[in-house]
Amino acid sequence: MDSVTLPLRIPYILRAGIIITLGIIAWAIAAYIVLSVCPPEQRMLATSLMATSVFCFCALAFLGTRELLMNNLAWRVDNRDWRFWLYLVGSHLSSILLMGVAEVPSESAPYAVLMVVNSASLVVRFSPKYSLSFNMLVAVLFAMQFPQDQWLIFCLCMLMQLVLWSFGLSIVVEISEVRRLRVMGDELRMAQAQIAESERMLERRNIRHNLHDNMGHELATLHMNLQILEQQAGRLELSDDIVAPLERSRDASRKMFAVLDDIVSGLRQVPSAHFYDALTDLVDQATTLQVTTLWDEKVKISDPQCCETLLSVVREFLTNVMKHSEGREVEIRSCYSNGNIELTLRDLAEYTGEFSYGNGLSGVEERIAAMDGRFLVAMSDDNELTWNITLPEASV
Repeated sequence: MDSVTLPLRIPYILRAGIIITLGIIAWAIAAYIVLSVCPPEQRMLATSLMATSVFCFCALAFLGTRELLMNNLAWRVDNRDWRFWLYLVGSHLSSILLMGVAEVPSESAPYAVLMVVNSASLVVRFSPKYSLSFNMLVAVLFAMQFPQDQWLIFCLCMLMQLVLWSFGLSIVVEISEVRRLRVMGDELRMAQAQIAESERMLERRNIRHNLHDNMGHELATLHMNLQILEQQAGRLELSDDIVAPLERSRDASRKMFAVLDDIVSGLRQVPSAHFYDALTDLVDQATTLQVTTLWDEKVKISDPQCCETLLSVVREFLTNVMKHSEGREVEIRSCYSNGNIELTLRDLAEYTGEFSYGNGLSGVEERIAAMDGRFLVAMSDDNELTWNITLPEASV
């Protein structure tokens, strides 16, 4: 079978750097051509317009990068972002006015257009309807600065803006897809960690049942047989040398019953340290989040069903944060108060959306209610989304 050679795939970060570098080179070429045809008495004003265009472009690049980093590589379309509108209009307006101030001839328009379309890729901040309308308006205003071949210049400007806008849109889509795949990977690893923990609990339960059913049955049979032998030895009036070992064997079987009962009871309970280790393993799988765990030493989780339920709740919360939140920091806090165990899950990012109960939250509420607990979703004083779980000590 012939080997398949995959096409060269350039990482999106490197691709963005290449596009920015090419944009700077293209802008520099256009600036050189514009200044070369600019009348000497207008060069000071032309230089000021160029500086304004550069400043606005850098501000747009900074705002876009800041948006990605603050939102955990989640790009949001926001038609009401007035800062983006301000710098975008400033960048294009200064470049368009520069064409008239520098008196750029029509034959130099194909080069000068590079100064105008340089910010076209940043219009992805807005929805396609606004982006395309804005690009068309820019192309019209740019073409009006030249007395000849206005339709040709308009088409050229519009085409170049569409190409750069498509490039910017493809990068944003890929960044969002990479983030989505990372979230899905974290969800899969958290599910695997919880399945592994459930398998360990199932194994403990099976061992407990096997010990209780099989070994308990054998010990009961042995104890009964020894008791029968002891009674027969008494009726036959056998010597103490024969009866004494039978009595010791029956006492030993009775002690083995007690030891077996202790072992089965111990397997029925989950060590509290085991639950915390399972919680840590689950949290470690959420690589896209920074999770802080503040655990009260008085909180002991030993019931297997409670352990599995709380792990499911934590996984549901982390999944919701990764999918719907703009933040990366999460806090898990537990405390013991008045015979109750309180577990608080908090998304430390400021929540700006509308909250509504879905199937996931309804399922969490039902599982907590089955353990005689209370589940509450609320907003903290800092407008942070918080899940509060309260369980009676007897349930855990």
